[in-house]
Parts: sequence; structure tokens; C-alpha cells
Amino acid sequence: MTDHQYLSVTWQEYQALTQSIADQILSHEAPFATIIAIGRGGLTFGHLLSDFLRIPICSITIQSYTDIKKQGEVKITEGLSSRIGGKRVLLVDDIADSGATLKRATSYLRRFRPQSITTATLFYKPHSAIRPDYYAKQTDLWILQPFEVTEWITTFSNKMKKESATKKDIQSFLRGLGYTDEQIAFVRRHFAT
Repeated sequence: MTDHQYLSVTWQEYQALTQSIADQILSHEAPFATIIAIGRGGLTFGHLLSDFLRIPICSITIQSYTDIKKQGEVKITEGLSSRIGGKRVLLVDDIADSGATLKRATSYLRRFRPQSITTATLFYKPHSAIRPDYYAKQTDLWILQPFEVTEWITTFSNKMKKESATKKDIQSFLRGLGYTDEQIAFVRRHFAT
């Protein structure tokens, strides 16, 4: 568990990275008709970009990860509900990790015959099969997003318990990742980790 290296992202960093993507797009692109955010990870990024770029947003949902660094089958679980035929669209997700999600989403969206699909992610991992058109930061680290607090505290706590870690060791590890005592207590109180 603790042998992985993690990049903990704060809300302030998240917003600054999103604004840097918006600045790049506004400096180099004609306006897009819409943002298509890939849920779940791309929803927060897409929402912020929608504000920065002043364009509407819609979403699709794709699920693939089953555990830390374990990707399963890439499935579209909620399809597109907006018309994008002949329009320039911006497809967004939080991370281009393996690239499988972006690849699946792009293939799916082409069926609707948009004029163009431009991709953007906050993070890009160099081993990804797809390099997004826009990204804010390249990293090989496992990224802990600020909107996944309960998910990661629960995941780390349960895995470390199975490895016979003490409550104190778990607390120390979680603090080292940037989680506060209040966040840890909330998760323990409501999700019995």
C-alpha cells in the first residue's frame, strides 16, 4: 500500500491547473459549442472549465477502475443526451492514465458526427495511449483528487488494516497524504473504516 507514490492535489491547485488549461484554450482555439465531461473524474474539471470558458457542459459516464492501478473493462454506463452533430466539442477528463477511457469516449462520440473533438485533461501520464490536446501537468504518480476524500481514506484504511497496520499508522499515513484529522474522523464515523 505505502510503496506507491502519490500526488495529493488541493482544491486551490486543482482550480489553478484548470484555469491554466482554460487560458491555453482561449489563447489557441476558436470557441467550442460544448464541453463533454467524462464522469466521474471529468465532471469537476468540466464544471470549472465551463465557467472559465463560458460554454455549456454535458456528460457521459465511463467506468473502468476497480482498485488502485487496476483497470477493468472500459464501459460507457451513461450515454450522451445532447446533440453534437456538426459542432466543435471539448472532451474532458481529469487524467489521461492508460488512455483507454479517452480512446473509448472519442470513438463513441464520433458516431454523433461532431465537426471536431478536442481533448483536455488536468493530468497526463506519459505511458497513456492517447496524449490529450491540452493538459496541465505530466506525472507518473497516482493522483489523489480533492473530490475523492472519502473514497481514498476508505480504500487506504481498509487495505492497511488487511496488512495489519495499526490505527495510529493508518492515521499517520493519511496525514502524510494531506488528509486532515477532521476528514479522517468523518470517514471513520460514517463508513466504519
